[in-house]
Amino acid sequence: MTISTQGPVHLTFVGGGHLAQAIISGILSSTSTWTLKCSIAVTARRPEHIQELQSRYPQLLVTDNNLDQRIWKDARISQESSPQANATPPILFICTRPADVPTVAKQLAPTLESFDPPVRPTVVTVCPGITVSQLQAWLPTGTAIVRSMPNTPVEFRQGATGLFASEDATLRVNHVKTVLEEVSPLVSIVPEESMLDVVAAVSGSGPAHFFFVIESMVAAAESMGLSREAAEPLVIQSCLGAGFLARASSKPVANLRKEVCVPGGSTEKAISHLNQSGVQELFKVAIQKSLDANLKMRFC
Repeated sequence: MTISTQGPVHLTFVGGGHLAQAIISGILSSTSTWTLKCSIAVTARRPEHIQELQSRYPQLLVTDNNLDQRIWKDARISQESSPQANATPPILFICTRPADVPTVAKQLAPTLESFDPPVRPTVVTVCPGITVSQLQAWLPTGTAIVRSMPNTPVEFRQGATGLFASEDATLRVNHVKTVLEEVSPLVSIVPEESMLDVVAAVSGSGPAHFFFVIESMVAAAESMGLSREAAEPLVIQSCLGAGFLARASSKPVANLRKEVCVPGGSTEKAISHLNQSGVQELFKVAIQKSLDANLKMRFC
């Protein structure tokens, strides 16, 4: 399934938190044909949050009611405006805290059931831990479900995202992938649901790991007399440059690292110290803790 350029695409974000705003901002900054025709609704609970969203996105429908008839009227219009064969089903992103997903899914179930299955919105979660089988228990039978795990760089259209589709969403997952590719140069569809939890621990949490490394390197530079104003841009650009090089090069990352580590040189001594200190094992343990935390959410 591909996005039809004949009619509008309708997207709803239940929960207007940071990740939802990152995806919305990325889509709004795109110039792809379908994004220019896209209609977007977003919900939030707190009055001050509603005000903030209305101020930031005056062109969107912002409401405090997940069952607001304007949302679902727009979703139906998006279907009626396109021939059935070319219709692009609406997408409903659930962007709440994992603990709130059961309540939200059950609240939305009657409205979703009012759509015929072929045009029923695809439900996409953006949180770890909540399984397809759990979602199927809360949502109408036959609902297309896609679990996603993007990360915060989607705000600047530089995200990395993992997807896993239910059997009912096998044809629709590429539609979701197309939408998210506007904010995420890499969108990977994993064949097994358990692998999405690993994706969440690695790339979902990945930006925090890199930010922590940047913080640590800047702090080290400061302790040696270099000002933060000088150190931070140097470290950030080095991080960006290394990422671009790793993506563009056909060489394994290990080889790129070895090319910087001249035998007997200063970088080799630094990396040797990190290896001897067990940094790789520390990362493994940290990622395992993140994975374990994600798995515990399955029992919410």
